[in-house]
Amino acid sequence: MQIALIQQAVSAGNKQKNYDRITQLVEQALTRSPKPDLLILPELWSTGYALADLARIASDEGGEEAEFLGKLARKNGVWFAGGSVAAKTKDGITNRAQIIDRNGLLQGIYDKVHLVPMLNEHKYLTAGSNLCIHEIEGVKFGFAICYDIRFCEFIRKLALNGAQAIIVAAEWPLVRLSHWRALLKARAIENQCYVLAANNVATGDAPFAGHSVAHGPDGSTLCQFEFQEGVNQVCIETQAVEAIRTAVPVFKDRRPELY
Repeated sequence: MQIALIQQAVSAGNKQKNYDRITQLVEQALTRSPKPDLLILPELWSTGYALADLARIASDEGGEEAEFLGKLARKNGVWFAGGSVAAKTKDGITNRAQIIDRNGLLQGIYDKVHLVPMLNEHKYLTAGSNLCIHEIEGVKFGFAICYDIRFCEFIRKLALNGAQAIIVAAEWPLVRLSHWRALLKARAIENQCYVLAANNVATGDAPFAGHSVAHGPDGSTLCQFEFQEGVNQVCIETQAVEAIRTAVPVFKDRRPELY
């Protein structure tokens, strides 16, 4: 499966500017050969971390963004996944990843489970309460958003439930770039699965880290950005996951009765 990672400089609070930029980046991705099957966007790609404004600009159930991506998906015959949006629900506003199929239909969602205390996210957002594993054309993807990757047991649970690749949408800050790089590689190595991470690269008073990356199930770096907007593409194969799990059988050697 061909996967395109989109690294975007998200404009906080400016939906139209973000829609225009995503359209341009998707068009850039679709010039590649082979054409990507699945495109992965950053966290809160339509609003950015304008937390105090989310009550005003978040769309009902993320429907506005799902419709926007649905049109792009249907027009170009591609999937979208991972990029999260601010979604108004009956329980509050969630940070919601959306899965859109080639026909433009919403096939699944994941609401961010771990809210960031350093940003007071609990004041503005409601935490999700479910894991998400979704099969896309034969590949089982687990979903995580930004802060989620700090919780090794969360990602391990996705792997234990069959995930062969983890999609990570993020707005990870530059000040903790070293953590971003170490955590993503570690999650790939310890779970012997692909990790596909798309980050914001906007600058300003609190710049974001960029460095979107794809790691293989052996921890190898398949592609990596630095501080530029743009698109990178990788091919993932489920056979590679099975091969490393057979060669280094850590799942079989676990001792969950002890830990």
